[in-house]
Amino acid sequence: MNEHTAGRAAADEGGGSLLDHALGYARAELAVLPLAPRGKVPVTEHGKGDATTDPQVIERWWQRDPLRNIGIRPQPGVVVLDVDPRNGGSLEALGMLPETWTARTGGGGWHVWFRCAGAVRGRLADADGVDIKTHSGYVVAPPSVHSSGDRYRWLNRAPIAMLPEHLRERVRVPAAVRPAGRVSARSASSGAGLVRAVAEAQPGQRNSVLFWAASCAWREGGDAAVLDALTDAGVAVGLSLLEIERTLASAERRTL
Repeated sequence: MNEHTAGRAAADEGGGSLLDHALGYARAELAVLPLAPRGKVPVTEHGKGDATTDPQVIERWWQRDPLRNIGIRPQPGVVVLDVDPRNGGSLEALGMLPETWTARTGGGGWHVWFRCAGAVRGRLADADGVDIKTHSGYVVAPPSVHSSGDRYRWLNRAPIAMLPEHLRERVRVPAAVRPAGRVSARSASSGAGLVRAVAEAQPGQRNSVLFWAASCAWREGGDAAVLDALTDAGVAVGLSLLEIERTLASAERRTL
Protein backbone atom coordinates (compact mmCIF):
# COMPACT_ATOMS: atom_id res chain seq x y z
CA MET A 1 0.00 0.00 0.00
CA ASN A 2 1.30 3.45 -0.87
CA GLU A 3 -0.09 6.81 0.12
CA HIS A 4 -2.00 7.14 -3.15
CA THR A 5 -3.76 3.77 -2.96
CA ALA A 6 -4.59 4.43 0.69
CA GLY A 7 -6.13 7.74 -0.23
CA ARG A 8 -8.18 6.15 -3.00
CA ALA A 9 -9.47 3.47 -0.65
CA ALA A 10 -10.67 6.11 1.81
CA ALA A 11 -12.13 8.22 -0.96
CA ASP A 12 -14.29 5.34 -2.11
CA GLU A 13 -16.63 5.67 0.84
CA GLY A 14 -19.47 7.08 -1.30
CA GLY A 15 -22.16 4.44 -2.16
CA GLY A 16 -21.96 0.75 -2.52
CA SER A 17 -22.37 -2.29 -0.35
CA LEU A 18 -20.09 -3.50 2.40
CA LEU A 19 -18.74 -6.01 -0.11
CA ASP A 20 -17.94 -3.19 -2.53
CA HIS A 21 -15.98 -1.39 0.16
CA ALA A 22 -14.16 -4.55 1.28
CA LEU A 23 -13.05 -5.12 -2.32
CA GLY A 24 -11.96 -1.49 -2.56
CA TYR A 25 -9.72 -1.86 0.47
CA ALA A 26 -8.28 -5.06 -0.98
CA ARG A 27 -7.45 -3.28 -4.24
CA ALA A 28 -5.50 -0.78 -2.13
CA GLU A 29 -3.48 -3.73 -0.73
CA LEU A 30 -5.24 -3.64 2.64
CA ALA A 31 -6.02 -7.12 3.98
CA VAL A 32 -9.63 -7.39 5.16
CA LEU A 33 -11.62 -9.86 7.24
CA PRO A 34 -15.35 -10.26 7.87
CA LEU A 35 -16.78 -9.30 11.26
CA ALA A 36 -20.15 -10.05 12.80
CA PRO A 37 -22.94 -7.70 11.64
CA ARG A 38 -23.04 -4.66 13.93
CA GLY A 39 -20.09 -6.17 15.78
CA LYS A 40 -16.31 -6.39 16.01
CA VAL A 41 -15.78 -10.15 16.33
CA PRO A 42 -14.29 -12.02 13.34
CA VAL A 43 -16.58 -14.69 11.91
CA THR A 44 -13.91 -16.87 10.27
CA GLU A 45 -12.18 -19.81 11.90
CA HIS A 46 -8.78 -18.17 12.33
CA GLY A 47 -9.94 -14.60 12.94
CA LYS A 48 -7.45 -11.95 11.93
CA GLY A 49 -5.17 -14.69 10.63
CA ASP A 50 -7.61 -15.10 7.73
CA ALA A 51 -7.33 -11.47 6.58
CA THR A 52 -6.72 -11.33 2.84
CA THR A 53 -6.69 -9.21 -0.30
CA ASP A 54 -7.97 -12.10 -2.46
CA PRO A 55 -11.16 -10.82 -4.16
CA GLN A 56 -12.61 -14.30 -4.63
CA VAL A 57 -12.32 -15.10 -0.94
CA ILE A 58 -13.75 -11.70 0.00
CA GLU A 59 -16.71 -12.14 -2.34
CA ARG A 60 -17.53 -15.54 -0.80
CA TRP A 61 -17.42 -14.08 2.70
CA TRP A 62 -19.88 -11.27 2.01
CA GLN A 63 -22.12 -13.33 -0.26
CA ARG A 64 -22.78 -15.53 2.77
CA ASP A 65 -23.92 -12.46 4.74
CA PRO A 66 -23.96 -9.02 3.04
CA LEU A 67 -24.34 -7.29 6.43
CA ARG A 68 -21.00 -8.40 7.80
CA ASN A 69 -18.81 -5.57 9.06
CA ILE A 70 -15.33 -5.00 7.65
CA GLY A 71 -12.09 -5.40 9.56
CA ILE A 72 -8.75 -4.15 8.21
CA ARG A 73 -5.43 -5.60 9.34
CA PRO A 74 -2.90 -2.75 9.15
CA GLN A 75 0.23 -3.45 7.15
CA PRO A 76 3.61 -3.71 8.89
CA GLY A 77 4.93 -0.22 9.46
CA VAL A 78 1.46 1.25 9.96
CA VAL A 79 -0.12 2.04 13.34
CA VAL A 80 -3.67 3.10 14.12
CA LEU A 81 -4.32 5.19 17.22
CA ASP A 82 -7.70 4.00 18.52
CA VAL A 83 -9.09 6.90 20.56
CA ASP A 84 -12.05 5.92 22.77
CA PRO A 85 -13.70 8.80 24.66
CA ARG A 86 -15.67 6.32 26.76
CA ASN A 87 -12.35 5.39 28.39
CA GLY A 88 -11.06 8.94 28.66
CA GLY A 89 -9.49 9.21 25.21
CA SER A 90 -9.44 12.48 23.29
CA LEU A 91 -7.83 13.89 20.16
CA GLU A 92 -6.49 16.75 22.28
CA ALA A 93 -4.28 14.25 24.13
CA LEU A 94 -2.47 13.60 20.84
CA GLY A 95 -1.42 17.22 20.35
CA MET A 96 -1.04 18.80 16.92
CA LEU A 97 -1.52 16.23 14.18
CA PRO A 98 -0.74 16.33 10.46
CA GLU A 99 -3.35 15.60 7.83
CA THR A 100 -3.73 11.82 7.73
CA TRP A 101 -6.23 9.02 7.22
CA THR A 102 -8.80 9.44 10.02
CA ALA A 103 -12.11 7.68 10.69
CA ARG A 104 -14.91 8.40 13.12
CA THR A 105 -15.96 5.19 14.84
CA GLY A 106 -19.54 4.13 15.36
CA GLY A 107 -18.96 4.40 19.10
CA GLY A 108 -17.99 8.07 18.92
CA GLY A 109 -14.21 7.64 18.89
CA TRP A 110 -11.53 8.02 16.23
CA HIS A 111 -9.09 5.85 14.30
CA VAL A 112 -6.02 7.89 13.30
CA TRP A 113 -3.60 6.19 10.91
CA PHE A 114 0.17 6.79 10.77
CA ARG A 115 3.32 5.24 9.39
CA CYS A 116 5.79 4.24 12.09
CA ALA A 117 8.86 2.00 11.92
CA GLY A 118 9.94 -0.21 14.80
CA ALA A 119 8.23 -1.93 17.70
CA VAL A 120 5.33 -0.11 19.35
CA ARG A 121 3.41 -0.26 22.58
CA GLY A 122 -0.12 -1.59 23.01
CA ARG A 123 -1.30 1.74 24.42
CA LEU A 124 -0.22 5.35 24.09
CA ALA A 125 2.01 6.33 27.01
CA ASP A 126 0.74 9.06 29.36
CA ALA A 127 -2.80 9.06 27.97
CA ASP A 128 -6.03 7.28 28.86
CA GLY A 129 -8.27 5.68 26.27
CA VAL A 130 -5.81 5.48 23.36
CA ASP A 131 -4.94 1.97 22.18
CA ILE A 132 -2.43 1.30 19.40
CA LYS A 133 -3.46 -1.13 16.68
CA THR A 134 -0.84 -2.75 14.46
CA HIS A 135 -0.40 -5.60 12.01
CA SER A 136 -0.88 -8.04 14.88
CA GLY A 137 -4.49 -6.88 15.25
CA TYR A 138 -7.21 -5.19 13.20
CA VAL A 139 -9.58 -2.23 13.20
CA VAL A 140 -13.22 -1.91 12.15
CA ALA A 141 -13.44 0.04 8.90
CA PRO A 142 -16.06 2.35 7.34
CA PRO A 143 -18.84 1.95 6.41
CA SER A 144 -19.32 -0.80 9.03
CA VAL A 145 -22.23 -0.44 11.44
CA HIS A 146 -21.74 -0.15 15.21
CA SER A 147 -24.01 -1.96 17.67
CA SER A 148 -25.63 1.44 18.30
CA GLY A 149 -26.68 1.60 14.65
CA ASP A 150 -24.23 4.40 13.82
CA ARG A 151 -21.84 3.88 10.92
CA TYR A 152 -18.08 4.20 10.90
CA ARG A 153 -17.15 7.00 8.48
CA TRP A 154 -14.08 8.71 7.09
CA LEU A 155 -13.32 12.21 8.37
CA ASN A 156 -10.04 12.75 6.55
CA ARG A 157 -8.97 10.99 3.37
CA ALA A 158 -5.47 12.46 3.16
CA PRO A 159 -2.60 10.03 2.53
CA ILE A 160 -1.29 8.27 5.63
CA ALA A 161 1.28 10.56 7.29
CA MET A 162 4.41 9.70 9.24
CA LEU A 163 3.89 9.61 12.98
CA PRO A 164 4.69 13.08 14.38
CA GLU A 165 7.94 13.40 16.31
CA HIS A 166 6.17 14.38 19.54
CA LEU A 167 4.27 11.06 19.58
CA ARG A 168 7.11 8.72 18.69
CA GLU A 169 8.44 8.17 22.19
CA ARG A 170 4.88 7.64 23.44
CA VAL A 171 4.24 4.98 20.81
CA ARG A 172 7.51 3.12 20.41
CA VAL A 173 8.78 0.45 22.76
CA PRO A 174 12.14 1.43 24.29
CA ALA A 175 14.99 -0.41 22.57
CA ALA A 176 15.68 -3.69 24.33
CA VAL A 177 19.19 -4.71 25.26
CA ARG A 178 20.07 -7.72 23.12
CA PRO A 179 21.37 -10.72 25.07
CA ALA A 180 24.86 -11.95 24.25
CA GLY A 181 25.70 -15.48 23.13
CA ARG A 182 23.31 -18.17 21.97
CA VAL A 183 19.56 -17.66 22.20
CA SER A 184 18.15 -19.71 25.07
CA ALA A 185 14.50 -20.58 25.63
CA ARG A 186 14.49 -18.28 28.63
CA SER A 187 15.85 -15.27 26.75
CA ALA A 188 13.63 -16.03 23.76
CA SER A 189 10.51 -15.67 25.89
CA SER A 190 11.42 -12.03 26.52
CA GLY A 191 10.94 -11.12 22.86
CA ALA A 192 14.44 -9.72 22.35
CA GLY A 193 15.81 -13.23 21.93
CA LEU A 194 13.18 -14.07 19.34
CA VAL A 195 14.05 -11.02 17.28
CA ARG A 196 17.76 -11.76 17.56
CA ALA A 197 17.20 -15.33 16.36
CA VAL A 198 15.50 -14.08 13.19
CA ALA A 199 18.11 -11.37 12.64
CA GLU A 200 20.93 -13.94 12.84
CA ALA A 201 19.20 -16.74 10.89
CA GLN A 202 21.21 -18.21 8.03
CA PRO A 203 20.02 -18.27 4.40
CA GLY A 204 17.72 -21.22 3.83
CA GLN A 205 16.62 -21.23 7.49
CA ARG A 206 15.16 -17.75 7.84
CA ASN A 207 11.53 -18.63 7.21
CA SER A 208 11.61 -21.63 9.55
CA VAL A 209 13.30 -19.56 12.26
CA LEU A 210 10.69 -16.84 11.81
CA PHE A 211 7.93 -19.45 12.14
CA TRP A 212 9.50 -20.77 15.36
CA ALA A 213 9.91 -17.27 16.78
CA ALA A 214 6.36 -16.27 15.86
CA SER A 215 4.99 -19.45 17.44
CA CYS A 216 6.83 -18.60 20.67
CA ALA A 217 5.42 -15.08 20.55
CA TRP A 218 1.85 -16.29 20.01
CA ARG A 219 2.17 -18.77 22.90
CA GLU A 220 3.15 -15.84 25.12
CA GLY A 221 0.01 -13.93 24.12
CA GLY A 222 0.92 -12.42 20.75
CA ASP A 223 2.40 -9.14 22.00
CA ALA A 224 2.07 -6.55 19.22
CA ALA A 225 5.52 -5.09 19.88
CA VAL A 226 7.21 -8.48 19.53
CA LEU A 227 5.31 -9.42 16.37
CA ASP A 228 6.10 -6.09 14.73
CA ALA A 229 9.76 -6.43 15.70
CA LEU A 230 9.81 -9.92 14.17
CA THR A 231 8.35 -8.44 10.98
CA ASP A 232 11.08 -5.79 10.88
CA ALA A 233 13.75 -8.44 11.47
CA GLY A 234 12.34 -10.59 8.69
CA VAL A 235 12.43 -7.70 6.24
CA ALA A 236 15.99 -6.87 7.30
CA VAL A 237 17.21 -10.39 6.43
CA GLY A 238 15.55 -10.35 3.02
CA LEU A 239 12.14 -11.99 3.49
CA SER A 240 9.24 -10.41 1.60
CA LEU A 241 6.33 -8.85 3.49
CA LEU A 242 3.95 -11.37 1.91
CA GLU A 243 6.12 -14.28 3.06
CA ILE A 244 6.38 -12.79 6.55
CA GLU A 245 2.62 -12.20 6.81
CA ARG A 246 1.88 -15.76 5.75
CA THR A 247 4.40 -17.16 8.21
CA LEU A 248 3.03 -15.13 11.13
CA ALA A 249 -0.54 -16.14 10.26
CA SER A 250 0.46 -19.80 9.96
CA ALA A 251 2.20 -19.69 13.34
CA GLU A 252 -0.89 -18.08 14.87
CA ARG A 253 -3.18 -20.80 13.50
CA ARG A 254 -0.89 -23.60 14.69
CA THR A 255 -0.44 -22.12 18.15
CA LEU A 256 -3.85 -20.77 19.19
